[in-house]
Amino acid sequence: MGNKSSRHTHSSIKKIREFDKIESEQEKQEKLLDYYLSTDSGSIDRLHMYHFLRGYIFQSNFSSPIEDKLIKGGCKVLDIGCGPGTWLLDLSNKYENSHFFGVDIKPVFPQEIKPNNLEFFEADVINGLSFQDNEFDFTHAELMSLMFMPDQWDFVLSELIRVTKPGGYIEVADRRNGYVGEGPIFRKITDATWASCLKRNIDVKMIYNLDSKFELQPNIGKVHRVEKDFIVGPNGGKIGLVFQDIVISYFTSDMTVKVISEEMGISEEEYRDLTKNLAEEFNQTNTECVHVRFWAQKQLSNGQP
Repeated sequence: MGNKSSRHTHSSIKKIREFDKIESEQEKQEKLLDYYLSTDSGSIDRLHMYHFLRGYIFQSNFSSPIEDKLIKGGCKVLDIGCGPGTWLLDLSNKYENSHFFGVDIKPVFPQEIKPNNLEFFEADVINGLSFQDNEFDFTHAELMSLMFMPDQWDFVLSELIRVTKPGGYIEVADRRNGYVGEGPIFRKITDATWASCLKRNIDVKMIYNLDSKFELQPNIGKVHRVEKDFIVGPNGGKIGLVFQDIVISYFTSDMTVKVISEEMGISEEEYRDLTKNLAEEFNQTNTECVHVRFWAQKQLSNGQP
């Protein structure tokens, strides 16, 4: 999630390697969060690639019916947890007459080289958004399911709705944190990943039913769900191969090796030996991955859009 210098990357990895010296559970959770908010160049490259993969899967960058307004111009769009800003850069170049805003807790987005209709802000959405009520025509969040605890999700959704204009759209997109038909190696690794999330009080299954949480918010119309699935690996064609590369790159990165091997109770060398067989396992399995989008229109207080 702008590339960071090698010095910064080394610093992040060094913090993770100090796990055995941590006494406070709060400090350990903060280190885990630092891992999930990794900003090394490898993480950023994966996010760029993953953005275009998701766009290809859905054949669009969003599912809300907002494109006509974006083309017409004057439309204001907010993306929270924007990371390196790939989604916003893509849209701001395509819809030059509309205006785009990105927020992230870490300033890994472009500072200078960006379109004139795009602005970025460093902020933590958990502290609330600094925008006025009813300011945006379209608010968006993607790949944030492992960032927020359930009660935090209630607040994040309420903030997205608050800053959205009546008649505007709110969209949340993510991947189901679970797979179907995976092999034993991939299952062991992903189970350890979900276990590390639970240590931060993250409900990894919440994204399966985010629409029900969405519907509890005031001034929200019908919540729509759009799902797309594919097979990971060569049995899923080109899409499957690209996602396989993303998966293997992630699970063999230095920071992931450290955190997940520790979670599994094995050495880093044993973990690396395990991941060497991932590509072959994907070749022998039909591991299904599901991506989902939820979108809804903000209503007036009397229930009318």
